[in-house]
Amino acid sequence: MRLTFFIFALFISWILQGQQNSIKGHIIEDKGEPLIYATVALLNPIDSTLDYFGVSNSEGLFEIKDIKPGKYLFQVAYMGFQTINRPIVIPYKDQSELGAIVMKASTVNLKETEIIAERIPILIKKDSIEYDAAAFKTKPDAVVEDLLKKLPGVEVDRSGNIKAQGEKVKNVLVDGEEFFGNDPKIATKNLPADAIKKVQVYDKKSEEAELTGIDDGSRDKIINLLLKDGKKKAWIGDLMGGVGTGDHYQVSAKAYRFTKQTQFALLGMLNNINQFGFSFKDYIDFNGGIGNFMGGGGGFRLTVNNDNSFPINFGQPVTGFISSGAGGFNYSYEKSIGNRFNISYLGNGADKKLNEDSYAKYFTDNTSFIQKDKLNQENSNRAHRINFGSRNKLDSISNLIISGDIALTKGNTIQNSYSESLKSDYLINNQTGDNSNNSNGISSNASVDYLKKGNNNWKLFKISGLFYGAYSLSKTQWNNLTNYFSTNEIYNNDQFQNNRKDLYKYNLKTSLTRYLGKQYYLVPELEMDGFNERLNREQGIPPGNEVLVDSLSPHFTNTYVSLKPGITFKKLNKKIQFTITAKFETGIQRNQIIGKNSFENRTVYFIPKLGYENEYSRSHHYNIYYNVYLNNPDANQLLSVIDNSNSLQLYQGNQKLRPEYIHDVRINWIIFDEFTFTSMFAGLHGSYTKDKINFSRNIEANLSQLIGLVNVKNDYVLDGNIDFSTHIRKLGLNLHANAKETWNRGINLVDGIENINTNLRHDLSLSFDNRKKNIWDVNIGASLSLTNSTYSLQKSLDNNYFSYAYFSEFNYTPTEKWHLSISGEITHYNSSGFNQSIDIPLLKASFSHYFLNGNRGVISLDIFDVLNKNSGINRISELNYLLQKTSNIIGRYAMLSFKYRLNKFGNKSPINIEINH
Repeated sequence: MRLTFFIFALFISWILQGQQNSIKGHIIEDKGEPLIYATVALLNPIDSTLDYFGVSNSEGLFEIKDIKPGKYLFQVAYMGFQTINRPIVIPYKDQSELGAIVMKASTVNLKETEIIAERIPILIKKDSIEYDAAAFKTKPDAVVEDLLKKLPGVEVDRSGNIKAQGEKVKNVLVDGEEFFGNDPKIATKNLPADAIKKVQVYDKKSEEAELTGIDDGSRDKIINLLLKDGKKKAWIGDLMGGVGTGDHYQVSAKAYRFTKQTQFALLGMLNNINQFGFSFKDYIDFNGGIGNFMGGGGGFRLTVNNDNSFPINFGQPVTGFISSGAGGFNYSYEKSIGNRFNISYLGNGADKKLNEDSYAKYFTDNTSFIQKDKLNQENSNRAHRINFGSRNKLDSISNLIISGDIALTKGNTIQNSYSESLKSDYLINNQTGDNSNNSNGISSNASVDYLKKGNNNWKLFKISGLFYGAYSLSKTQWNNLTNYFSTNEIYNNDQFQNNRKDLYKYNLKTSLTRYLGKQYYLVPELEMDGFNERLNREQGIPPGNEVLVDSLSPHFTNTYVSLKPGITFKKLNKKIQFTITAKFETGIQRNQIIGKNSFENRTVYFIPKLGYENEYSRSHHYNIYYNVYLNNPDANQLLSVIDNSNSLQLYQGNQKLRPEYIHDVRINWIIFDEFTFTSMFAGLHGSYTKDKINFSRNIEANLSQLIGLVNVKNDYVLDGNIDFSTHIRKLGLNLHANAKETWNRGINLVDGIENINTNLRHDLSLSFDNRKKNIWDVNIGASLSLTNSTYSLQKSLDNNYFSYAYFSEFNYTPTEKWHLSISGEITHYNSSGFNQSIDIPLLKASFSHYFLNGNRGVISLDIFDVLNKNSGINRISELNYLLQKTSNIIGRYAMLSFKYRLNKFGNKSPINIEINH
């Protein structure tokens, strides 16, 4: 890593040489008025790619600094005016002063038969920024993500998450239409960059605002990819295959066809290098959805291990050895403007072999003990999902929007395990077990929104419905042999358990918007929702004997119905959006073990909401949101029948759980400066949960545990972060810095005694990359994380976690025929609660050569984990235990691959630029 920083120092020194020149001027219209947000660019005269750029300020002044001497094409562009193009030599005469530059209004000649296209790298419009993709050089086989990384004001992190103008991008459209649903990474990681003509970044208004023209302040940051005309009527895509050491392989195929009315795409892949599918959402779908990552308290947590490479496009490595395949298609048809239908299918499958060792230290109010586990597991998962939707403009005043999906899942798991518990180095118990599970599921949901523009002061009528249904069946069989050495007891548990679950949800809502005058609105609304769960369990000795244990085979139902009347008051204008909502939720929850006990809970909650957003200047705004909502317990949390599938850790739900009552506050401040492409995002978030659902553990003398759920009185979360990005013109670098503070305080019960767990975490990161990326594309940085955990039960187990990482990535493209990429990362983990600190160096190298006509062929050699140091170590501090898991993980391998691109290139510089002297 020292070599990396040495190379980076040389890189900075090279950039500093000769970049001391500048130009400045004053852009005005022919009447002498200054033009604000005019884009000024210095283009490479050979291929018209962008070398330097600037933007005029409120007085029409601009200045471009630190320019390397040479010949350029000087360009000034402004919407509605004729673009100025002329050659220029740097250093410029007259002490870099260009003086006044007068722009003339453009005219449209309908009789003109010849259209001359101009390449304007960046065009700032009233409500959007538009980039000409051809002005930003990428390697021949680049995907859209590679192009986005080169655009000023757009950031793509190492996990593929996108920010534009300081804000997270919610969706990526292709010619204004959704591509494989609303996951932006499917488009950015698969579409070829050379098919893109323009990249537009803008804020999309809500459906209500677009229909009525009333700006309600609702915004989603959107990137729209406009395709080249020549790419809309021909098939584009690529075919790739590779073989590697250790019997590794990968194959993939992508094909796209876009026309004026239709959009069609095919994607497919197969590999055994731990790559699941097209995006992280696919990975979630394959593992049973977000619910599979939920603990008993309902919190969603994914722990980050030790690598930030690609495997699931989210930043973590995937443990185990996995062979997987995925395929899908996307079809969209737009009959006319405002009337569009789309359908997509994604199917994934994965076979995984996992070997995992765990070391956990549990504690009570007066003692502690160690638990060690070994797990050998093989599982197979298959999933199919169909998404569909339509947008119908019924007439000039009404819209109908329909969307939904259907999903099928199937899984199979076989595992054997060994566990032992020790106290003061004495073996207290151990368990060997064999387990098999088969599961199948089907789910479907559909949503309908009908919007109608009103007359006079009644501005909008809206009615919407959401319907969800799911069915699942899982069959589990286990054989556990448990030894309790203190009492010389041996317990053999050889049983099966079948769980059949049905779930139905619905939500109906209607509202009216009334204009009160002077930008004030009143919105009365009525909402009704509910759900019905049925869980039927059959448990007994293994199939064949078919003897059920009645006490362990309940039929359980859980229903909830609520009515939510409310009224919202709004003040809306171009600068300020203010909303305040008063709503009550009155509900009835009933759950029952059929033939036995039942429980009913009637509730009335006040559910207020508050929102305030102020755009006090262009691309400068702040907002404040306050929301209150309920989280109802589900059947698995409520069922009070003991689950004894693991006799060392029995689980029992709580039939009398109350819903969580959550208060959530968010404050955001967003700044984006078009003149310097500097952005800053500052956020503060806090939540308070009353009746938080959390774990209760009772630990017996033989160290077996009964795990249950209870409502604890409160739970607190507070976090704040600052994200800052800017250009350092003198160094020719982009700087990215992030700081985050997180504090949370939770309660769980250990042997009936409250244990208060408090965590304070500090995260810092800093990275640099070069602005001009035609030949060199360099990214280098470091991150730091420090966590302090305290426990009220045993102060001796208070712990500090410390980790830091250095990372770097070098991409070198000397010609259109060659590309070299080297990336490295060193991560250091330290913790007072574990035996030793850990250093994990990861290094990857890739070499590519392009050939055939139009560079349509590429042969690549990739070497992963060059030092063979990757490690599947994961450390967790939570509740009343410290846990370390060590898993098998794919290590070093080399892959030789060949890719053939279906899209055919035309001339290298198809743009005809008209030079005005």
